[in-house]
Amino acid sequence: MNDIQDRIDAYNAAEQIGRCQVPNRAIQAFGLEAFSSVGYPFRISLAGELWRYHDVHQEGRLARNLNLLDSVGGIEDLEIARQAANSLMDFSNRHFGFASAGKDALSRACYQYALLCRVLSRYPKPWTILEVGPGCGYLGLLVGLSGHRYIALEASQAMYVYQSSLFAYVFANEYGNGLSGSSNCRVSHLTWWDFCSEGSALPLLTGATANHMIAEMNKSGLRHLLRRLHASQSEGFQILAESPGSTVVNSYDSVLQNVLDSQFSAAETHPSAWVFTKTSGARSISYFPLTFRRKLRWKLASYGFGVDFDEFSDRPMKSAGKEREAATASGPSASRKLFAEFPDFEPADSRFEKGRW
Repeated sequence: MNDIQDRIDAYNAAEQIGRCQVPNRAIQAFGLEAFSSVGYPFRISLAGELWRYHDVHQEGRLARNLNLLDSVGGIEDLEIARQAANSLMDFSNRHFGFASAGKDALSRACYQYALLCRVLSRYPKPWTILEVGPGCGYLGLLVGLSGHRYIALEASQAMYVYQSSLFAYVFANEYGNGLSGSSNCRVSHLTWWDFCSEGSALPLLTGATANHMIAEMNKSGLRHLLRRLHASQSEGFQILAESPGSTVVNSYDSVLQNVLDSQFSAAETHPSAWVFTKTSGARSISYFPLTFRRKLRWKLASYGFGVDFDEFSDRPMKSAGKEREAATASGPSASRKLFAEFPDFEPADSRFEKGRW
């Protein structure tokens, strides 16, 4: 299946059948409340709409993302990041008529991949990674290019079609779209209705990641996700959440309470980057030592104000400040040099917001 329109039609038909096999709570749980509440389009009808999802959710954050990437020492393998950027240039040029490396979203994916490598460093490679809500799919692109097994769980039809089109283009026969019994491929999709099907089983995972979205999930959906992972994975299993996302649906404390109720401990290992660890004993919460930020966040939440976790996660780590200053004095980091190799291409959403569209 190479044609984008065929991919859209196949997904829509499979989802209609899938919805017949799951309860109302499952449909509600994966109904994308956050996108619906702000009017963000998460479904498309025509192949000509797909270009809009090429470099989204990180518009204008390239500089911030590179600061974050430098703060953790950069990505482990620069050549993998280069391959990803080249793949995105080729993919966008072929399908959309413009050549863009998706630098805003890709730079954040590189940061997420660097964090994920730290979390899973003690495990032998290759890993098996589940990503919930992959967005553009660029973290999955990095994981797949690194030789690991990768499973994407996506509830947005538009994002699924984008990810699926990208993965099919890059990984060819190594990719399974989740619609035609090809889940044993090294890079694959797990549809939300298959995930919710009664008696469905998850493979043994090395780890999972859910970035910029766990606070945006329906409470039932987050609870179901956490409990399924707790039931199917071994003690000490970890989930990386690099920024919980917007609090338009759930408050910060309700997310953490859900985590604890699902028998996971929570630790903020970097600013707004959380690791949830499966435990059968006492659960705990520990915070990255930015006392003022933490107090401010709790204060805002106690008065009923929503908190944009992305703004907090964009703040560089204090412990890496001197290292960044030294790196700046000696010239751009290796990560910055790599991203500078590719042309700047401002996303359409950013140009629209600035009145340049």
